[in-house]
Amino acid sequence: MFNIDFNKLISDLLPWYHRKAIFKKWLAAMISPVVRLHGLLITYREAQLFSASTTGQVISLEFMLNKVFYGDGALRHIYISDGERLPPPYVYNREENKPKYLYNSGESHLPVYLYQQGETTGYDFIVWVPASLSFDPIYMRSLVEKHKAAGFQFQIKTY
Repeated sequence: MFNIDFNKLISDLLPWYHRKAIFKKWLAAMISPVVRLHGLLITYREAQLFSASTTGQVISLEFMLNKVFYGDGALRHIYISDGERLPPPYVYNREENKPKYLYNSGESHLPVYLYQQGETTGYDFIVWVPASLSFDPIYMRSLVEKHKAAGFQFQIKTY
């Protein structure tokens, strides 16, 4: 459906008595904007198919980042490692009738602080990028955010 040979199409649709070089060149000049738009469509389609095939899995994100920034997904210069994500403390609801003591002043350990939902308590994963690579961190962040699973926090670091 997307593979169209426009020269063959011109030749096939012309009547046999008009199949001269001058007519073929004239029709090729007439449809040259359509040929250019078709090339742009094919390029856009390939980019969207690649984007749709990328998932939130680590190996898929690594392959996508290496392919975008290095042109070849086989090189493993950009990699992803686990981060330290601290789970927020759970506070019981009033209906559960359970104690809500998080810290007693007589205890010798430090108090547990409660976080609001918007505050971060660490990162789920870290994207490691070589220091020799000049990249736009905003563009890389947008690529990872587009494909990662919802709710995961990440950080971009250089090594």
